[in-house]
Amino acid sequence: MVGEEGSGEVNRDGGVREMKILHVITGMRKAAGTSVFVAELSNELVAKGHEVAIAVCNPEAKDVCPFDVRVKLIGIEEIEGRKFDVVHIHALWSPVLHRVSKWAHKNKIPVVWSPHGMLQKWALKNKWWKKALGLALYQWNDLKKANLLHATAESEVEDIRRIGLKNKIVVAPLGVRVMRQGEPGMAITHSTQNRTLLFVSRVQRKKGLPVLIDAWAKLPEDVKKGWKVRIVGPDQDNHTAELKAQCERLGVSENFTFTGPKYGDELDAEYRGADIFVLPTHSENFGSVVIEALARSVPVICSQGAPWKELEEYGCGWWPKDSVEALEEALKKSQALSPDALQKMGEKGRRLVEEKYTWQAVGESMIKAYKGIRQ
Repeated sequence: MVGEEGSGEVNRDGGVREMKILHVITGMRKAAGTSVFVAELSNELVAKGHEVAIAVCNPEAKDVCPFDVRVKLIGIEEIEGRKFDVVHIHALWSPVLHRVSKWAHKNKIPVVWSPHGMLQKWALKNKWWKKALGLALYQWNDLKKANLLHATAESEVEDIRRIGLKNKIVVAPLGVRVMRQGEPGMAITHSTQNRTLLFVSRVQRKKGLPVLIDAWAKLPEDVKKGWKVRIVGPDQDNHTAELKAQCERLGVSENFTFTGPKYGDELDAEYRGADIFVLPTHSENFGSVVIEALARSVPVICSQGAPWKELEEYGCGWWPKDSVEALEEALKKSQALSPDALQKMGEKGRRLVEEKYTWQAVGESMIKAYKGIRQ
């Protein structure tokens, strides 16, 4: 631990001594990739023998941690007086996170900071006046002082460099637990009837769902025949009502089902019933739902608002530009394929996930990075 004699030295077995790591996030929300990253990385660190705590604003809040986390949540105010080897802060803009950063530097604890896509151009433009003020008052200096910045993709490295930050950066994506053939949660074999295009994420404006509805409305009737679109996720800012009104206006309401949020077995069932997964997002640092779909052998259409060029490189999906016309073309191509052809693409996606996007690999990358800033 920081300040204790022998911290970071080899233990009696000749290996590096376990670290004491603090993750800090304002709250653990359902359907939020940032929360999933904190939960799953913490589990992996614990599995590798490290001591981990997660500090949140209100650990007693109802549904504060809807994940299977083998780590006790503590209140952010409880960290005072404790000792850690590394403090890893997640997301931006909160004055609470700013205070934690100041506390860690005051106590000479190395700080890792994960922006989680909040420095993307689209994200910065959204409520830009508040973010410009935050950057000026504290956020840019906090990031500048961080011992290490974490990016989930090379595109996020570009975002970080664009605002003038020169810190050392580790790139570690979100991970996923890979399903095995025959395991509950794997996609099933589909028929040519009642085919499904699935979206899973928060139903918010940046996810590009109006673009999907416009693109769907432009598709020829013979392409849409036999297909349905399922929108799964919690509503934000009453956006679901806006989307339903758009569907009604364009005459495609019968094709779209808005289910609200689903979790656990119910969410697995949605993936199992999907022929194609779609994420028409305007801005995404990673897009954890993409690997969730690929891990279940479902091919993916993801806009270039997210860094998923690998979909085309590995032959497991489509990566159209962020426009109605480009998405319409991708829908035409994907929906013209047979169930067998889509299943083969999905199998390629699962192999991609097995190669690069397991939580074990992510955990190993982050442990190496943590050790690097303590030397």
